Amino acid sequence: MNKYQNLLAQTYDLTAQGKLAEFSTFLAADAIWTESAGFPYAGTYRGADEILRNVHQRLGTEWEGYRADPIAYTFNGLEAMVYGRYSGTYRESGKSFTADFVHYYTFNKDDKIARFVQIVDSVPVVEAMQKNNILNMEYKGRSLPYLLVASALCSSS
Repeated sequence: MNKYQNLLAQTYDLTAQGKLAEFSTFLAADAIWTESAGFPYAGTYRGADEILRNVHQRLGTEWEGYRADPIAYTFNGLEAMVYGRYSGTYRESGKSFTADFVHYYTFNKDDKIARFVQIVDSVPVVEAMQKNNILNMEYKGRSLPYLLVASALCSSS
């Protein structure tokens, strides 16, 4: 097993178990963590405190059984990409989801995570967070978002 695969496998296990203090030991002091636009926790966070507060603590409190399960790893020097699948149940809505992800990591010379970039199909995640899912609602065979846009365009002329 590649040393970075071993390190990353540990981080996925630790976050799934809610062991965030242990997880943070894998981060460089100046780590930069980017969650995808469209994802509920979108943004770029710097340092362990911001990363934990804005991403991992929220995942642990807002979701039941939230997991990021790695499926395949690819390596290039200090870089790694992980393909996997997220899953969990949003506490407020009671809805579950699964979504594919790719995580891009860069390690520093001390084998700490220096940079993280998330690529994810965020639609299933956002849908699970909604009590009433407007994305799937239809009226007379047309999606509700289409009707709302069409209505807005017609009323603005």
